[in-house]
Amino acid sequence: MQIEHSDFQDQLVRGLAHRMNNILTLFNGYLGLLMDNQKLDKETREGLAKIKEGARAASELMDRTHSLVRPPAVVWREINLHDFLHMLMPSFESLCGPGTKLYLDCPDQLPAIWGDATRVKSAIFEVVRNAVEAAFTGGNVHIVVSSAKKPPGTPAKQALQWVSISVTDSGPGIPEEIRDRIFQPFFSTKKKTNATGLGLTVTAGFVQQMGGVLRYESQPGKTTFQMLLPSRTDGT
Repeated sequence: MQIEHSDFQDQLVRGLAHRMNNILTLFNGYLGLLMDNQKLDKETREGLAKIKEGARAASELMDRTHSLVRPPAVVWREINLHDFLHMLMPSFESLCGPGTKLYLDCPDQLPAIWGDATRVKSAIFEVVRNAVEAAFTGGNVHIVVSSAKKPPGTPAKQALQWVSISVTDSGPGIPEEIRDRIFQPFFSTKKKTNATGLGLTVTAGFVQQMGGVLRYESQPGKTTFQMLLPSRTDGT
């Protein structure tokens, strides 16, 4: 019996994710019992907290890897971005450090996009999180939503209208030598040990699954990531 390579990859990653999550559930259970011990000194408690964060990062890594190999089915619906983004603003603001300013410009007359709410939320959150981290303390992040032209190379009948979601930060910019690699799996410039290096890879995949385009422009002092998403398709 022969197994197709893609089927083998799918089975391997699903099986690995399932087993790893079982191990991490057990691990976190015992870790929680240890942390409930009121007699722990400060140094030990801080060490256990770092272990817990590492376990959380491992679980996130498995989830994101699984999303790459076998993404969940797209649940299509109309999404009013004005209401949707204003609902998400408290989550975005929680990412900001002292002095970092976050701005949202999203007119309420824009057409609703046609996509998956979970994917849209995850994609925008990832891009905003990267922008906030790039802007550092005291920087600015602007989220601007507007109507857009159909991206070059997309099928003529793919969408009647398009919407642009751009996120611009005032950070140092993306170095020229790594720009061809930022969408590669497991590539990360973050110094945090819990960075998975899959954020932009998964985000680009989500946008493509909804028929959209993710692109960026960068220079010192300004980087913009732009998501172009169809507002509706023929027959909807």
